[in-house]
Amino acid sequence: MKRILMLAVAAVAATTGAVVAAAPAQAAPVGCGSGYFCVYNDINYSYNSGLYRTAGSDVDWYDNRFPNGKLVARHDSSWFNNGITGPGIPSYTKVFEGKEHVGAMTICLRAGTGFPRKPASSDRGGSHLWAFGC
Repeated sequence: MKRILMLAVAAVAATTGAVVAAAPAQAAPVGCGSGYFCVYNDINYSYNSGLYRTAGSDVDWYDNRFPNGKLVARHDSSWFNNGITGPGIPSYTKVFEGKEHVGAMTICLRAGTGFPRKPASSDRGGSHLWAFGC
């Protein structure tokens, strides 16, 4: 009987440990609705400094502006992928330095993740592409 009780306690402990160890999904920042890739003009998803969001790929950030008037291209400082997931749906977002998805990839995010800041990638984006992986 003690052995069965010990096995039950071990099983509960293992299950609880797995739940605790699992990383929770990030909550989407303000303004970044379901299905969108969001680019913020400032770090920490600052909605007031400018937000660009799109549900599709964009080959040219130079023809888009934040509400504050700045170009989206080369003024990206935080990013969040609030895309949807499922069979046959590209759920990763890749940001590239140049137009038409050329040049170095500056950042890649799977659905439900973001970077409130990433100095190595900041102010380098020129286009983005939805993809099936990084």
